[in-house]
Amino acid sequence: MSVAGLRRAKRGFTLIEALLALLLASILFAGIALYTGSWAGQWHRITLLSANQDVAAIVLDRMVEEIEAAQPALVFEGGTVAGTFEGHAQSVSFVRPALGFERRAGLDRVSYGYGSIDGEPAVMRMRRDYGPEAGSGGEDLPLMRGDIRLSFSYRAADGAFVDEWTGQRVLPSLVRIEISGSDPRPWQQVAYARPRAEMPAACATQELVQECLRLMGRSG
Repeated sequence: MSVAGLRRAKRGFTLIEALLALLLASILFAGIALYTGSWAGQWHRITLLSANQDVAAIVLDRMVEEIEAAQPALVFEGGTVAGTFEGHAQSVSFVRPALGFERRAGLDRVSYGYGSIDGEPAVMRMRRDYGPEAGSGGEDLPLMRGDIRLSFSYRAADGAFVDEWTGQRVLPSLVRIEISGSDPRPWQQVAYARPRAEMPAACATQELVQECLRLMGRSG
């Protein structure tokens, strides 16, 4: 090989070859970034959907446990008798045994519905002391934040589900609870709660059973 040929072999890339290599590398890295960004976004959406559904499942378990422990207490006011279970399409309120000791022993009024935390809508659990000192203690606990929808329906004696359960002397035989959302795509979780009691505990006494049956519309 001549001296001129050796010099050309040692010269390396020309400016055009370098620019061409840079262009090809840019196209390659742009493709990798596009693929990685698309994959990462999809993974984020899958993770968010799974997280929402997992939290909803935990919240539903808590609601079912508490609604099944609801007490069918009767309130006597001004000659009228009403139950303590109040159900609406987007909220429910009931009385259940308190969880605790000493001052916390007794009954609690528990409600599930909508609220707001730092200006953001949220599904809430609200507890208040029930009894002579009702309203003297309690707390509001946010369960899920964001665009979350909560709905309830109640099964009556004829087996049909209704959106309202107010002014009733008995508990519904079944409560359907649905939590749903639209982010990152539409999803929903459904659970059913079956209250374990139908009558107040005092109605188990021989002296009150007939009167309770009468008040609750079970006999003449």
